[in-house]
Amino acid sequence: MAGKSGPSSMGSSELDASLGSVERVLLDTSTLIAFHSPHERVHPLADHVLGRVERGDDTLRAYYSALSAGELLVRPIRTSAERFTHMNAFLTGFPNLSILPADLSTAAQAANIRAITRIKLVDAFIIATGLIAGCEAIIHNDEQWKQMAPLFSQFRWVYLRDYL
Repeated sequence: MAGKSGPSSMGSSELDASLGSVERVLLDTSTLIAFHSPHERVHPLADHVLGRVERGDDTLRAYYSALSAGELLVRPIRTSAERFTHMNAFLTGFPNLSILPADLSTAAQAANIRAITRIKLVDAFIIATGLIAGCEAIIHNDEQWKQMAPLFSQFRWVYLRDYL
């Protein structure tokens, strides 16, 4: 599944160095999409991260927001039952990858983030889930999110394109 070696081994090494001893990482929707999209430039990096998550001997554990799950399921629902089944199986069965709920506390935190940053509400929800869950890093592929780093210094912000 994950963990294939590829042309981005140097980028993978730098990515691992940036993550350091992080054990709890929030994966943004864009990272999960890149993992499932071999044509994406950052696919080898997303594949590397999820390969680490998948391995039982690595302490890296990954989380994703329930809103990311919704975003990931739209296209498969539109295209075919087979693709929906595949994505659903990934979201529910990938080793060491867990969903984070969106409840009233998450909504309040997301509203606060949106009020401060003016980012899209769905993005604010995703970041809020990571805050509440105590994630140490956010791995994303959204250049607009780079502006979040100074505002939320409790995370290591890992922008995949920086490792190409």
